[in-house]
Amino acid sequence: MARPALTEEQRKETRRKIRQAASELFTSNGVANISVRAIAQKAGVSTGTIYSYFDNLTELLQSLWKEPLMRLLGELEEIVDQTPEPDRRLRRLLEAYARFATRNHSVYRGAFLYIRPEAHDKPVRRELSGDRLFSMLQSAVADGQKAGEFRKGNPGRIAQTLWAGLHGAVALPTNIDRLAIDPPDQLLRQMIDMQMEWIATID
Repeated sequence: MARPALTEEQRKETRRKIRQAASELFTSNGVANISVRAIAQKAGVSTGTIYSYFDNLTELLQSLWKEPLMRLLGELEEIVDQTPEPDRRLRRLLEAYARFATRNHSVYRGAFLYIRPEAHDKPVRRELSGDRLFSMLQSAVADGQKAGEFRKGNPGRIAQTLWAGLHGAVALPTNIDRLAIDPPDQLLRQMIDMQMEWIATID
């Protein structure tokens, strides 16, 4: 006799158990030592069950960071809606990103400092223009250029540079902790001030 299908509540609970097990293993062992088998064992399910909820290990790990990132995007959307002035909007976007990085360090580390082990599946590469965070930065830059407040240049490349600077301010003290580098919150404040000064330098 076939096993009865799980109810929606049972499916949600199984998914929650899988994600919880993956989160605990990630926290204690780091991403390099996580496997589907280890997650299945900790969650008390079969590896086949995991693959019925997630296409691969990379998708499962990315799901751990999805909800906090959606909250970040919601905050950034509010900033865009409430701040028509390009220079103020850009600063607020950069500051919100910086706050997220420092207040949600484990999520940021997993979502943005994630180094995929060679054995893990590579994600499908998508166009940068499809990323909402990048699009908001790019739009603020373009609007500032139209208003004559920001330096000339390709708005997309400038937005990438701004993002890279913030990312580096978090990554450097995190990944090179053997050196007495200033903590991320301090570096981020300095980076944002320097970025806003740089972008307002009109040729």
